[in-house]
Amino acid sequence: MEKIAIISDCNAGLDYVKGGERIPVLRSVINFGDEHYVDGTDIKADEFYKKLKEVDIIPSTSAPTIGEAMTLIESLIEKGYTDVIMYAISYNLSSIGQMVESLRSEYPQINIHVVDTKMATYMQGFLAMEAIKMVDEGYSVKDILERTNYLLENSHAYFIVDDLRYLVKNGRLSGAQGFLGGLLKIKPVLELTKDGRIVSKEKVKTFRRAVERGLELFLDEIGNHQKLKVLVLHTDRLDDAKKIAKSIRERLSDRDLDVEISTITPAVGAHIGCGVLGFGYFKL
Repeated sequence: MEKIAIISDCNAGLDYVKGGERIPVLRSVINFGDEHYVDGTDIKADEFYKKLKEVDIIPSTSAPTIGEAMTLIESLIEKGYTDVIMYAISYNLSSIGQMVESLRSEYPQINIHVVDTKMATYMQGFLAMEAIKMVDEGYSVKDILERTNYLLENSHAYFIVDDLRYLVKNGRLSGAQGFLGGLLKIKPVLELTKDGRIVSKEKVKTFRRAVERGLELFLDEIGNHQKLKVLVLHTDRLDDAKKIAKSIRERLSDRDLDVEISTITPAVGAHIGCGVLGFGYFKL
């Protein structure tokens, strides 16, 4: 009989979600020059974004080590798990998932399944939360992975970044795009593509207009679908996130809709900076 564990990494934002503590995560380290903080253990989102505003440093991150991944897998084996499903940040943004995959031959006594979510933030974490619900309801690994694949195929996210320097410095967006944005004060509407890359969808001249254009694209994609999970994501911009959530509820008032606001975790915030707003959907 299958005994299934669900795990993820700290990029999924599960520290800021009710019930997220049930899912073990591999944790990255945030580096402010010579100062180092484990995401979610040494530093939480509020403290991180406060520090980000106070220092003239663009932080970097260090991925969890293979030793930490081995310790987690071994703890699951000791607890009698037959299978573990890892919901990993996009392989195009980090190699955490590939690292866990590499442990399959090391631990033949447990079946290691790794999902490249092609996402980050709670867009990634929501998939893990859906999986843990299915585990509770007695579904098989096959059933869970089929549901995950459906959600992956029926989801998308946009976000608007206030300062492109973070994405450029950390290699998540080309330097040319960052230079152009700074020079012309352009605020691009960014998207997470289906293969899990961050690209500029459209370029808009103000942050407010970029948010509105992102919402237009978002609503057009949703179309007439009736049952939806919508996530509004932010880095230290809660008031604006609440306004966006309210606007989405009003515009989709005729739907079976669940809108949730989530803070973006420091491991992701280090690459995008303060003042970010994002919104994504899953067609349920």
